Amino acid sequence: DEAAASGWGLLELPARHTPRTDPEAVGAVALVVRRLLDRGGAAVSERSEHPVPLTPDRIAVGTAHRDQAAAVRAALTELGVSGVTVDTANRLQGREYDVTVVLHPLSGRPDATAFHLETGRLCVLASRHRHACVVVCRAGVAELLDEHPSTEPVQLGVTVKFPDGWEANHAVLSHLAEHRISWTP
Repeated sequence: DEAAASGWGLLELPARHTPRTDPEAVGAVALVVRRLLDRGGAAVSERSEHPVPLTPDRIAVGTAHRDQAAAVRAALTELGVSGVTVDTANRLQGREYDVTVVLHPLSGRPDATAFHLETGRLCVLASRHRHACVVVCRAGVAELLDEHPSTEPVQLGVTVKFPDGWEANHAVLSHLAEHRISWTP
């Protein structure tokens, strides 16, 4: 309901360090997709005079890693869902869907690595939707960011060419906080 009303949703699971293919987060992503399909939603846009049903081919799931995508595909299969695009940010680049469900790259992580902080990855995951994006994430990412400052050397007098990963993640989390739904599996 939150994502349908505002275009954004944050399904926040309890804070915990987890394996990369966090079974609870993967299950939550799959349940969100199943629920989207069960509710029989429709998308309205300039592409059609009438609302268009939200079907599996109009939904995508984005992850940071291929093993996470594989785990989500398996969880969707267990729920009887097929036809949803499930892939990494790199492979979703340039594609567009009515609704996306995203497993946040820093969810459940014990550290904030350069790979997971790469702003392009976060940007792609948060921008492949036309109507709504639901981010699934464990609580505690803001604190994780604060506990793992950048180890890159600071160069005085040099213009930063790309957005900072910490800053970008904090900005996205700040926006999503307005659309947070806490959930305990």
